[in-house]
Amino acid sequence: MPPPGLHRVEIGCRDLDRSLDFYQDLLGFGPLADAPRPGGRTRLLSRGTVVLELVEVGAEGNQGGWVNDDLQGGIRHLGMKVAEVDRQIERLERAGVTVLSQPLDVLGDVRIAFFLDPDGARLEFIQGNLSYQEISSPDLAAAEAAQVAGTQPRFDHVAVTVSDLPAALAFWRDRFGFEVIGNIRHHGDPRGFLMTYLQAGEAVLEVFSFDQPIVPNDLSAAGSAVLGPRRLYVDAPGEQQLVAPDGVPVTMGGSR
Repeated sequence: MPPPGLHRVEIGCRDLDRSLDFYQDLLGFGPLADAPRPGGRTRLLSRGTVVLELVEVGAEGNQGGWVNDDLQGGIRHLGMKVAEVDRQIERLERAGVTVLSQPLDVLGDVRIAFFLDPDGARLEFIQGNLSYQEISSPDLAAAEAAQVAGTQPRFDHVAVTVSDLPAALAFWRDRFGFEVIGNIRHHGDPRGFLMTYLQAGEAVLEVFSFDQPIVPNDLSAAGSAVLGPRRLYVDAPGEQQLVAPDGVPVTMGGSR
């Protein structure tokens, strides 16, 4: 039996049809058979092995206290691998998508750009495979380096900020068996920025930690009208509702 992995990401949206146009038509995620959710509308989409569950919350949708600052705890963004990030961003701009940052070569020998979905969720395109400063699993790093991006965006990772890296590792690594691939430290960043990467099944969990205090954001207590990525599902035995460090709601039994 394969080890547990990140199977599904729940995303709140104001208008399901508008979000389907974005994730399906612009990003190339394909529909999956799904059952309607009582009291609302939901759709399952996939590109690769991770499922996106779009849940319509209506006009009352809110960001749940989320701000565009990596020093806030919880889910920061979703990342997708692409072969040509410049071309993909140009395509999104022509479609009227809000681009937060133009393609840029960054630490780790990758090229990235950030943009927003229709409800303000922060998304990333990443071109290339990471060069880790410290490698914890040579086999996983080598497997990642062998991957080739296709013509359509492919789900790659979820980024989270944590206030206590050992506590986060105890949750994700020790509880679920997500193995550490390696890490990258931004040595010139006065915040003491460290990125730790864990293999989460076929996806990656990108963990941000800093040498200075993190502002909490407990999505588990934010209510049902939260927009953007708001719950992670782990394909692990059993059925259980958990809260990860820094308030990320997690459901075990994510493939069911």
